[in-house]
Amino acid sequence: MAIQPSREVLMPKGKQKRRPRLSWPEIEVGAWLGEFAGGPSGAIGQHVQPGPPCMVVEFTYLIVGAAVVSPISKFRWPAVVSFWVRTPLTPDGIEAGFMFKSENSPTLNISFEVTRQQFTETAWLFREKLMKDFHFTAGPGADQHWPLESWGAGFKL
Repeated sequence: MAIQPSREVLMPKGKQKRRPRLSWPEIEVGAWLGEFAGGPSGAIGQHVQPGPPCMVVEFTYLIVGAAVVSPISKFRWPAVVSFWVRTPLTPDGIEAGFMFKSENSPTLNISFEVTRQQFTETAWLFREKLMKDFHFTAGPGADQHWPLESWGAGFKL
């Protein structure tokens, strides 16, 4: 059995060049377009919220992948879209939802707040594979969060 000579890997001396850091476009205020990518998954349940007083909180949501297009630059962002049913404990707000940008990846998270009836209809439309396109209007934001002023989705029967 022959012994193989060792092969040392020599690193070049001197300053190493840094790779240029990618920067993603700024989030644009205005009317965005989107397309769902596949069917959603979801969850439903209850959780005991510690008190005082202790309260039972229900939750119902759907999550689906999507691609969204910004209004001005037309940059196509990968996104995760969620549909949340408001509960009596949801803080009062006038937003139709929120959008936030992931810190280290070019991904947007979009959350639509819906009524129980809208949730039921949305789930049925997804089950029947009728929901494809959607749109939303993002307002001025702060701290990587943008309120949504409106949202809607199209379907064919």
